[in-house]
Amino acid sequence: MELDWLRTFLAVLDRGGFSAAAEQVHRSQSRVSAHIAALERELGVTLIDRSRRPARVTPAGEILAERARDILAAVGSARSAVGAARGLHEGRVTLLTTPCVGSTFLAGPLGRLASADLGVRFAVREDPHPDVDRRFLDDGVALAVLPAFVVRSAPGLRERILWEEPVRAVVPAGHRLAGLSGPVGLAEVVREPLVVPGASADGVPEILELLARRGAVASATATADSAATVAALVRSGIGVGLLTAVAACSVAEGGTGGELVAVPLVDTGLVRRVYAYWYDVLLDTELGKRLLDEVLAEPAPRGAVPVAPPPDLAAALIDGLPSATAWR
Repeated sequence: MELDWLRTFLAVLDRGGFSAAAEQVHRSQSRVSAHIAALERELGVTLIDRSRRPARVTPAGEILAERARDILAAVGSARSAVGAARGLHEGRVTLLTTPCVGSTFLAGPLGRLASADLGVRFAVREDPHPDVDRRFLDDGVALAVLPAFVVRSAPGLRERILWEEPVRAVVPAGHRLAGLSGPVGLAEVVREPLVVPGASADGVPEILELLARRGAVASATATADSAATVAALVRSGIGVGLLTAVAACSVAEGGTGGELVAVPLVDTGLVRRVYAYWYDVLLDTELGKRLLDEVLAEPAPRGAVPVAPPPDLAAALIDGLPSATAWR
């Protein structure tokens, strides 16, 4: 049984079909079908019922899916931990984050490490997509600062919450929402054409899913990967932007004219949590320990609400916390 077969199988389940899975794994649809057929021959069972439209996973397929996720997480975790350890011993640190967090938070810790003249080289990888955690488990990343993972924690992966950030509406300074005296209700916001982060290929953007959970069903007039592009679309008059507070503060400016304003929402439950993630191997080198210390000591960026770690974690940073959902 090949790991590639398992990745393809999970892609079919996660993306809801063979053609969509082919896009995700960057293979032809015929190759995707061949991988599924090879798995079924190996196991002697039907995993996906192709006689139905759309095709559906069988009970045997559901059992395999659960085990396959554990297997791939364990293999990816081991591969990434070894790669991170190799980089740390060579004085090379790879970090993973989002463009917004990279520009508003990581510069301080990395600047202090660089000024210590440790001869360290940095590679900061920025990815705004919701399945970014899969890259973390495969790319030899020493440390990541990301919105909370939606998958179960991988073996040896530790985490600590850094901050929370509410959702804000971003509008031009002359927009009617900017002139209101207090926070804006969700019903008021969803009546507007919305511009949100999240490319259409990723499915429903996270913020729209969160709104739906709060009883506010909405659709996006436009989506974009970066906060800067969301802001540009808002300035052009396409619609009202919805961004988390750190991103909103990074693009919004006070004043008039073409500047933007971040407007608070009445619903304070629209909150995103951001965590630091690292592997145990990070603490095996002085460079790794210094990196973690600097990141955990850095003040939360503007717009964020710092969250203190639990008392036991404050005393022992290597203790892991249970995985959290991406939004609460």
